[in-house]
Amino acid sequence: MESYALFRLPGELEYTEMTQITGQPLTFDSVESLNGQEGFVMSPFAVTKDCPVLLLRPDKIVKRTLSYMKEYDYAPEGNLAQRISSRDDYAKDFHTFHSRISDGTFSKIVLARQSVEVIENTEPPRRLFERACRLYSNMFVALVSTPVSGTWLTATPELLLEGDQGKYRTIALAGTMGLWGNTLWNDKNKSEQQYVASYIEECISRFSDSCTTTGPYTVAAGDVRHLRTDFTFSLYDKQSLGDFLAALHPTPAVCGLPKQEAMRFILDNESVPRRYYSGFMGPISADGNASLYVSLRCMEICGNEYRLHAGGGLIADSEEESEWNETETKMQTIRRCFTRKIR
Repeated sequence: MESYALFRLPGELEYTEMTQITGQPLTFDSVESLNGQEGFVMSPFAVTKDCPVLLLRPDKIVKRTLSYMKEYDYAPEGNLAQRISSRDDYAKDFHTFHSRISDGTFSKIVLARQSVEVIENTEPPRRLFERACRLYSNMFVALVSTPVSGTWLTATPELLLEGDQGKYRTIALAGTMGLWGNTLWNDKNKSEQQYVASYIEECISRFSDSCTTTGPYTVAAGDVRHLRTDFTFSLYDKQSLGDFLAALHPTPAVCGLPKQEAMRFILDNESVPRRYYSGFMGPISADGNASLYVSLRCMEICGNEYRLHAGGGLIADSEEESEWNETETKMQTIRRCFTRKIR
């Protein structure tokens, strides 16, 4: 089985197709091992034996133009046969997670869930990728397939790290509300955003003595809005890219604080393993260039099953029903690729 990665950077009219025909992608047991590496990286939320860091080393790289001039693109009508998503499991997880905020163990922790959607009339994954590119021109869109990871499609608004020649940028993206209606951020969303921004600023300070911050401000991403803060900085050593990524990932936007304790709690208590959801992916080069994005708004494609993932940050003011609704809204971003007409 050949491995491949198709990806479109935000705002671009072309996408890149990387194909590895010879051998298998490299596997690493730590993010730090990415120092000095080159290729397309796919990292899980937490590295395990079954979910290592993967690095595609392409034998062929092709740039292709997207056909944005197509007037209509239809998802097959009536193609959703079944949706399996346990509200009871989520409610139980919410109580377990939120109780550890109430007792002071965590200041914030992220709870994720899965929805399995069975489709009668499946389409080639590459067609779903192209549809996602047309739907979300300002997101990073990627389709990655390897024997270890399986096949994943993501359309994510969250940059983890981008830059070249030692100059980089990253963002803090947290807080969520719908596109329509209320435009004022409540204290819960503001607090969630501040947790993420403070964490990223502290991480950067360990690897850089020059950092400029802009924000927070409101941005749209698919069917939702978020609060965003931008950081631009230089690294002391661009050859230590893997070390910096290991310190940065996972951010509180997908994990929690304190980081290591929150990650362990998530791995032990979430009903469904995240695997490569809320990890990161994108191209890197040996001289430190990178375009890496957090794997959000994503799904694993398993034949006629589409396993959608979404999560949300919990703090003291979080309520179960509103958090469930937030995950439903986030899932709609990737669900639109096989259930909606595009114009």
